[in-house]
Amino acid sequence: MEKLLVPLGILVIGLLFGKMLRRLWENKVIFGSAPLDLFLKKTIQWVLLIVSPFIITGAFWTVKLDSLKLIELPVLGVLTLVIGGLLAVGVSKFQKLDRAKTGSMFVSGSFTNMGNFGTFFCFVFIGENSLPYIALFRLLEEFLYYSVGFPIAKSFGDKERIEGDKSPLRYLTSNPFILISSLAIVWGCLLNMSGMERPAIYGTMISYMVPLSTFLIVIPIGFNINFTALRSYIKECYSISLVKFVAVPLIITALGYVLGIGQIHDNMVLKVMLILSAMPPAFTSLVPPQLYKLDTDLANSSWLFNSGMLILVAPILYLVLQSI
Repeated sequence: MEKLLVPLGILVIGLLFGKMLRRLWENKVIFGSAPLDLFLKKTIQWVLLIVSPFIITGAFWTVKLDSLKLIELPVLGVLTLVIGGLLAVGVSKFQKLDRAKTGSMFVSGSFTNMGNFGTFFCFVFIGENSLPYIALFRLLEEFLYYSVGFPIAKSFGDKERIEGDKSPLRYLTSNPFILISSLAIVWGCLLNMSGMERPAIYGTMISYMVPLSTFLIVIPIGFNINFTALRSYIKECYSISLVKFVAVPLIITALGYVLGIGQIHDNMVLKVMLILSAMPPAFTSLVPPQLYKLDTDLANSSWLFNSGMLILVAPILYLVLQSI
């Protein structure tokens, strides 16, 4: 039960703490003149730029990639994003949403929080040995966002080119999250091949940094959640929930099982695939609606609502994992 209570506790406490910070800040009890909202947004970036690369390096430092079937993992990671996006667009057409809403539904269905929430649940439910498979599953994630996801989102938005808009190639070569994550993988592999043993303290630090990074990500969600705004998009939010938490994980885990990749290392890879494919929209899903004049309120509501849904999804994931 500890494996279930720890993530639920972090999610609930983080959300409540963020909500409490909001009230105290708005009433000028604390940080009255400080831009606390901007600071919390920056916190997410710091986690992605500093904590995540540290964890990735440590994972690849000790990994033993002893099966050729593992080369299929990045492909299944790509399919997770593609299938989510296609299903979200299909649901939008069924609900007869306009182009701006459809574009926001697309990014909500496609862009997935496999990095922070996915890593956290894999780490708590499975263990540190799952981290390299997470990195492989996500290997092409950022590439697909900026080379395919952003242009598709743009096709649903304002046709006029927005000042400061970058081409997909410029996003790929200048985005610090992609560059630093790639360097972390390369550095971890080089350390692995060097034969240098990873210090024991590194693993201890990872065991603290994974839950801490998730807690820091959840606080801004609690801070920004607005139940009044959510009511206007509740139907769309529930639709994305069905896509993200039901349809996509069923399809991806079934594919992994049929291909035989899931059974590697006592079904550990299948468990990783299930968790990562059942995560809510990524923070990155909030960027294209702002750039291309899509429905930003829908995107924000979907991100907040479905991130909060993890409180209900986590126990179900835990029970399913016990049966695999």
